[in-house]
Amino acid sequence: MTLARSNLAPSTWSQILLDRRNPEEAAAAVRTGHVMPWTTVLLEACRAADTVLDLGSGRGELAAVLALNGKRVTLVDWSLENLRFSRQLFKVLGISGRFCQADMTQPLPFRASSFDVVFSCGVLEFFSDRQIDLVLQESWRMCAYKLVVFVPNGLSFAYRFGKWYQERRGAWHWDGEVPFRTLRSYFAKLSGARVTEHSIAPRHALSFLTMPVGKQVARLLQRALPSGGESRPAFLRQGYLLVTTAERL
Repeated sequence: MTLARSNLAPSTWSQILLDRRNPEEAAAAVRTGHVMPWTTVLLEACRAADTVLDLGSGRGELAAVLALNGKRVTLVDWSLENLRFSRQLFKVLGISGRFCQADMTQPLPFRASSFDVVFSCGVLEFFSDRQIDLVLQESWRMCAYKLVVFVPNGLSFAYRFGKWYQERRGAWHWDGEVPFRTLRSYFAKLSGARVTEHSIAPRHALSFLTMPVGKQVARLLQRALPSGGESRPAFLRQGYLLVTTAERL
């Protein structure tokens, strides 16, 4: 797969995702609920679903959480190393899933409406506009009811400033990542879709303020944020992730 906005090759991508991690530690985190706050949002989005497709599944923790909650999951990733990690993660957790290596910018080997829900998390921000259109159209073809996409939120001041600071220091690993203020213009091209959008995880956004003064500011702002609010729509759209959902009319 060619990522037009990124210089990350498949091997480099997996090295960053899997660095100093092992499936046993990941399984322990999944079992104890120590996963990203957007997992709660994904679980709610898939509440009525039976089959779910994870596009760009990475290490596989999100799909594993869904499988533990009774969903039949299929994981698609371009990296064999990522899929090997995911297979072992599922084995340790004693759950089953389907694993498919594929280029998600190309037609995928699944029938129309094969899955109740199709989702991607942390993927489209590395693609060109044309690739995003292709991925969304193919995703819409494969999903029977709902498509959910998570990308970094371009309206989040803390995330954007922290990203800029880390890039200046050469500490930013996600080469080519482009945040979005909205994905509505892309989703508008999907036929028969009702589109909703909001941001989540404002506390996580503050974690990007890694500069000395930023850390102090983050601690002060965290006290002002309501506890347990990471999965709720963020005030003034200041959450780290933008969540865009299309449901069939």
